[in-house]
Formats: sequence, C-alpha cells, structure tokens
Amino acid sequence: MPSESKLYIVGIGPGGHDQITRKAVEAIRRSDYVVGYRTYLDLVRDLLGDKQVVSSGMGGEVDRARTAVDLLEKGSVALISSGDPNIYGMGGLGLEVASQRVGLDRTEVVPGITSFTAAACRSGITFRDSVAIISLSDLLTPWDDIEQRVRAIAVAGMPLALYNPRSKKRTWQLEKTLEICSRQGRGNEDLLVAKKVARPGEEFLWTSVDRMREKEELQNEVDMFSLIIIGGEGMVRSGSPVPGSRIGLVGIGPGDRSHLTLEAERLLKGSEMVLGAERYLRSIKELIKGETIPHRGVPEERMRSSLLTAKAASDRGKTASILAGGDPSLFSSSWRVLEEARVSGCSVHVAPGLSAFSAVAARAGAPLVNDFVVLSWPGDGPRLGEILNLMERGFGVVIYNLDAERLSLLTDLVGHMDRASALARDVTRPEEVMVVASISDLAAQKLEGKIEGKIKREIEGKRWTLIVAGPNSYIQNDKIITRRGYETKYNY
Repeated sequence: MPSESKLYIVGIGPGGHDQITRKAVEAIRRSDYVVGYRTYLDLVRDLLGDKQVVSSGMGGEVDRARTAVDLLEKGSVALISSGDPNIYGMGGLGLEVASQRVGLDRTEVVPGITSFTAAACRSGITFRDSVAIISLSDLLTPWDDIEQRVRAIAVAGMPLALYNPRSKKRTWQLEKTLEICSRQGRGNEDLLVAKKVARPGEEFLWTSVDRMREKEELQNEVDMFSLIIIGGEGMVRSGSPVPGSRIGLVGIGPGDRSHLTLEAERLLKGSEMVLGAERYLRSIKELIKGETIPHRGVPEERMRSSLLTAKAASDRGKTASILAGGDPSLFSSSWRVLEEARVSGCSVHVAPGLSAFSAVAARAGAPLVNDFVVLSWPGDGPRLGEILNLMERGFGVVIYNLDAERLSLLTDLVGHMDRASALARDVTRPEEVMVVASISDLAAQKLEGKIEGKIKREIEGKRWTLIVAGPNSYIQNDKIITRRGYETKYNY
C-alpha cells in the first residue's frame, strides 16, 4: 500500500457545479481513483478526466466504502458523497471501514454544502436560533425512534428539515410526520418542498403543514429528490432571492478560502463592490478586484446599511457582494439583508456557503451522520432541559456560541452521558483549536492537560462550537466515528 496514498471522503454539494468547494475539487484532482454512486459521479463528470472511476447503484454504500479502502493499495482515492459527508452521507461508514485497514491519519473528510442550507438560501429562508435535521427513511433507523424525534421537535417548536421524506414505497411516514406536527399546533406553519436543489429541474413549492396533510396531490409532489423544510421558532421567510441579481449575499464559509464554493469565487471576482466585516474582507482579499467597504454602524444595523449601500451601487449599474460568514441561512445577520431587500423592493441573489458546523464535524471525523439539531446558545433553564431531552431521543447536537460558563452549564447537565464530542474554535483558520473527547471527560476536565493548556486559558469570552455526537459513536485515534446503522442490514 503506497504510504503516501490517502482516502478523501468528499462532499460535492447538492448537485450544481457552482455549489462544489475548491477544496473538494482539489481532493478529486489529487486522487488516482474516484468511487461513488453513479448519479453523483455524473454531477462531477467534468472533474474526472482520465481517472479510474468505480461506480455502483443505490444501496451499494458498504461495497463502495470497501472498494475505496482496497484501492488505497494502488493510490489515493476520492469517495464521493453528495451534499456533506456528515449529513446522511459516506462519512461515518467510510471512516469505519477505513479504520479496520489503515491509519485514520490517512483519511480526510472534505465537507460540502448540504441540501437543507442550499434550499434555504435559494428560497429566502434564514434560521436565527435553531434547526433540526431528520431523515424519514426507516431503512437504517427504526421508525419508533424517528417518530419520537419528530414529536420532540414538534413540541419544541423548532424548524425542521426532512431528508428522504417520501418514495414510491414509503408514503405513510410523511403523512404521520405531518399529523404529529399538526396535533402539536403547528398545522399553520409554512412548509417548503424543495425538489432537485441546485440541479436541472429545481423547483420550490410553498404550502402549509395542514394543507399538505389534506391534499394528496401535494404529497404526490414529494419524491426522493425532494427535501422538506417546516417552519418554526426563529425561522424567517423573506421572499425569493433572484438569481443573477446585481447584489449578491455571499456565504464565504468558516475561514479557509479553500472552502469557498466556485459560485462564491466567481461572484467575488466579478463584483465591483464588496461589503463585509473587516476579518471577512481580509480572508478573501486576493479574490477582490473591486472596491471594499467594511461594515459600519451598530451591529444591529450593519447588514441593513450594507444592503442600502449595495442597492445604491446597483442602481448605478454596478455589481456588489455582501459577505456572510459560514452560510447565510444559518445564525447570521443575513436575514436583515433579506428583510431590508423585501421592504425596499430590491432583488438579491443568495450564494450558499459552507456552514461552520460542517467544517467542525469534518475536522472531528464523522459525528453527525444521523439525525441532529443545530442550536445557537439557547440560554438557561428550560432550553437546557430541552437539549437533554433531544440527546435522550438519540439526536446529535451542535451548539454555537459557548464560553467557559456556558460549557460548564451544559456539561453539568449532560456529562453523565458517554457520548463522543468535539469542542472547537476558529476551525480552518491558523488559530484553530480543537479537542475531541467524551462529553463526560469534558465535564470532568480529564483531558491530560488539554483543557488547562489549550482551552481554559482562552475560553473566557470566546465563542466555541460544541458537537455532541449521537449514541452510536466512538473515538478512535482522535477521530469520531458514528455508525449510521448499516450494520443492521449488511455484514461488514
């Protein structure tokens, strides 16, 4: 086995070539072999050149992972996953199979834009506080577990993104989910059906939970190429972005420029004016050819002010880009841009970016390949109890905006659980800090000096992200591996 060969588990985004990151492109180009589901390989056909390609059909995930690891005997391999490998993708299975044959230091998870954030950006949705992600496929997860999770999210009032909502053979699961939401008083919530996101034939259909529940013809619109987003507390719907607008709201990812999408690169290079926080402008300065304008004013008004400045430039026939850290749909001030655009009647194009939690998850291994919840720090009291309830239902949990006090509150609550976790700050930046450990060790600070030496000195007043993996996770060589459930269906 060539000692220099490497396994890249590559997220290629939801489908459109523009939504792939530069890092994913580079990983594919560095690979001698490319392995994947044939439909996904077709999406990156222009990147494959004369590489050796191994494709298979639906249901061949275990065989693809084995083949990818076997090919390391001959050279580097890109194992392709649509969207993000950590979101119902090949991350967990790829690492698990690889861990039995090679050192995990020879594997790398390359994160990608996932469908729910791409759909949100392309339809004008922003999540201000939280969002839950659940797959309705019961092939690998027992339906009773899925139903409990849906019920917990319905009770909590969170926005909900549903993957694998319906197929020709699985129809009643969506009906049951809609029933649960309706009975919890959420029948009037907005419901988006996003079909073929970022692919030819893309379509967005808005309705409500009760209307879809009552109309069989609406349910029949949902298929395995669809994603559903159900509204909830903190979700803002600000009208439809307009592709090709002179004003772009551009997600620039977590920090490292290699995580920019090809679309973001194109928009930034072509903009005559770029507006954003100074640290964002610095991170992409080599790409900017036009005028740069740092955000001005109090934090609550900066994004609105930038939109008005960009609108004035657009009225003069200029192109302008407004920068959003991470992804515009998730826990940013981008909703202020979209709301101001709606009120002022100007059009904005929204370009998805790699979410910070995706970058943290990829760096840590594969902690989120099952159902999970993403939260901005939820305060105290009842919301902390809600986190415990969600973890007991089998969710992985991502929490943004932690400091020492908040981390202590959280670990005091859930530290008795034997869950793999990753605590990180500034991932993909030169000052990156990450510790992978069990949540119980984080609670007890039994990290052989890592808490004291790398974190405790710095955590005061800092913003950290914590990922607590689901219950089927373990740590091997400082990587989190989560079992997706394939062991219940296949012998590997």
